[in-house]
Amino acid sequence: MEKDGRVIGGAGIAPFADSSEVCELQKMYLRQEIRGTGIAAQLLATCLDFAKRHYKQCYLETLQTMEAANRFYRKHGFRKLEVPLAGSEHFACDAWYMMDLHS
Repeated sequence: MEKDGRVIGGAGIAPFADSSEVCELQKMYLRQEIRGTGIAAQLLATCLDFAKRHYKQCYLETLQTMEAANRFYRKHGFRKLEVPLAGSEHFACDAWYMMDLHS
């Protein structure tokens, strides 16, 4: 994502474990000075708009210690899972979320 010709954040959507139905939100980030401006919600909406055209669910993994990120994902409709999805390769993560894209 750019603002005034400058990269301010980014994210990725990729198939989860070669699934044709589940994607993974990967590496969502914003520059420090952009945080708290609402841009994160815009970036997430852009990612999910793309994901909805290709997948039924969106999965993500993060760290429980990233409290603001966990609140952000729950606020925007992700539900917390008790365990990671089978096929996860991010063994350092300890918080897992899923969103149904067509409900």
